[in-house]
This record gives sequence, C-alpha cells and structure tokens, in this order.
Amino acid sequence: MLKPALILLAMPLFLACSHPASEVLRQQPRPALHLELSVPDQPESATMKQAYGAALRDHFAKGLGDPEAARPDRIQLLVVVGNRLVRTETEAKLNTGLDQASAVTSGSPVRMLLSAVGPKSAYESQVERLGYRPGLLSGQVVILRVGKDGFQETLKLDPMAIVKRMRPLGENDRTLPGILAEEGRALAMESLALLQKQVGWEPPAA
Repeated sequence: MLKPALILLAMPLFLACSHPASEVLRQQPRPALHLELSVPDQPESATMKQAYGAALRDHFAKGLGDPEAARPDRIQLLVVVGNRLVRTETEAKLNTGLDQASAVTSGSPVRMLLSAVGPKSAYESQVERLGYRPGLLSGQVVILRVGKDGFQETLKLDPMAIVKRMRPLGENDRTLPGILAEEGRALAMESLALLQKQVGWEPPAA
C-alpha cells in the first residue's frame, strides 16, 4: 500500500505549467508550507520518522503552516526519504581487500603501492571525522500544489551532502536515537538549502 506522500508523487501531472513554483515561493511574505514526511520501511522507521520530523519542524519553524488550518490549495512540502543505508566497516575492509588483490594480480608496482596507501572513500573519510557510521539518506524534497494554479518542483537529495552537514557526537550519543537525531538535523539543513537555492523559499525569521 502506497504511503500518502508517494501517492501524491504518483498522481497524473494535471498541474499548470504557467505558474512555476519559484514565482509563488519568492512572494513576500513567504507562503507557509505543509510538511509531510515519508521514510523507508525499515526496522528503525518509527524512531527515524520521530527524529527526522522533529528536526524538520525545528528548522522550518514558522515556515510551516498549521495542519489543522490546511486549505485545499495549500502548498505541500513532501520530504521523501527513499532509503537509509549504513555502509558497514566489514564492507569497507572487503572493498580495500579487493582493490589490493586486484593490484597484486596486475603485477604493477604502482598499483600495489596506491592500493596500500590510497585515499579513503568519501564515506570512510566522513566516518573518521564523525566518529560513527552515519546513514546515507537518498530521496527527494517535493514542493507541490494541486489545482488550477498548481505546480510541482522535485529536488533530489544528495546523500553525501547530508553526511557532510553532520557533526561529531560524543561517545554517549553514538546510539541509534542520537545518530538519527543528527541525521535529521542535517536532512533539515540540506532540505532548506535546496529550497533556498533552487526555488527561492526560506522560512521567516524566528
């Protein structure tokens, strides 16, 4: 059964093209958005949705409309996290081992040297910086309004851009709830940055 956010994304495109989202979203005062969050069906889904939702509401603050007062022509903000992938340390070691084995097989001294001292992957470099293994969040941020003057803008989330916004955590906070809370903070910051850069929307000052 499709989740509400995914149902909206799968709707036929009967949205008008003559009213691009940026025209409406750049108006002053900025229009309020009505948040809907979708997360993947994983064992940690409930904790994930709670942590990500709290971070989005905190960072978007007054930019979000009252769900109880939503009108049919409201502007919806759909944050759709399609997957959360944590690359394991075992996977990283396996990839390094395969690289070294391939270098040995090639018989090239240069390749053998590079495989031994080569740079870490972008993800492993962030793991070293953060002190824990963050989730890679793939998905989309969608701005949607249905009806005669409707529009839809779909912005792709970059998993590594989200990870780079994350902060190191103390040893006591490197639990699943602690890591998910930090992922949520980074997700909210990246979503805001995408909206500001690509469609000109930002929340009003607190």
